[in-house]
Amino acid sequence: MTNTINRNRVYTIILSFLGLMILLNSCYDKDDTKPSCGCESETKTTIPESANLTGKLFFKNDSRGNNYYNRKYWIVFIPENCANCVHNLIVCNDSFLNSIPNIPTLTNVHDILASPNELDGAIDVKFSGYLKPICNPIFAPADYTYENIILTSIKQQ
Repeated sequence: MTNTINRNRVYTIILSFLGLMILLNSCYDKDDTKPSCGCESETKTTIPESANLTGKLFFKNDSRGNNYYNRKYWIVFIPENCANCVHNLIVCNDSFLNSIPNIPTLTNVHDILASPNELDGAIDVKFSGYLKPICNPIFAPADYTYENIILTSIKQQ
């Protein structure tokens, strides 16, 4: 009888230990923190539909060494009141663009836009969305920005 009681205690201790290990493991596996950059990061700024912004949409596919976020959809926005300001938005949710036919592929766009003429062929779109920090910032003039965008609306103009 003593052997049975001791064996039951050993089993109880082992099962308790295993249960505790499973509980601790499940607590440590959860990482509820968002990344500090990229499409899954916290929203920095919201561009509402009421802002009525117009930008140039294109697919960047450059084979001449301009590889910064190459093979991605971009929207470049140049505000009317700041000719030197260039806001480069790399689209996170590409499937949102299914409503826009024939998005042009541009192969002459530098990582740092040298001239708005590089965007000839891009299509005009009105858009809104959530801006998120980019993970690998580029050294660019202060009036150039590079951010990810989660689109909430987009319409071809």
